[in-house]
Amino acid sequence: LWSVVGSCLIQNSQRCHVIMLINVTIQTFLSENELKLSVAEWDKVKHNYLSELHNLGLHRYTTTRIWNREEKHQLCHIFEYDNKEAMDACLPVWQEIRKSWRGDFISKAIDYRGVQIDCQERQTD
Repeated sequence: LWSVVGSCLIQNSQRCHVIMLINVTIQTFLSENELKLSVAEWDKVKHNYLSELHNLGLHRYTTTRIWNREEKHQLCHIFEYDNKEAMDACLPVWQEIRKSWRGDFISKAIDYRGVQIDCQERQTD
């Protein structure tokens, strides 16, 4: 059973699932050292930004190390927003962060945006 709550689509009450706007960013670095520098720098400053981003509608932020590309040094950042308005509100903060890091390391970031169309979560007892 599906029902509409506000602008969100929600699946049955046992496995409540809200459709979100998702941004996936693949970040490629020239070297392992630059990847590690990026992670270390973000760890130092993320507490300055995450509270504001959450207040603006960032639901969850996940970073993964891409390990199946042996000759590449890559991270995958997954951003889950409450809706498009939340993402739009967060973009200036992300731009500020990117601008403040220019020159510290070289990386190429490719962004993919989409709307979540399916999500399966493990059932808990």
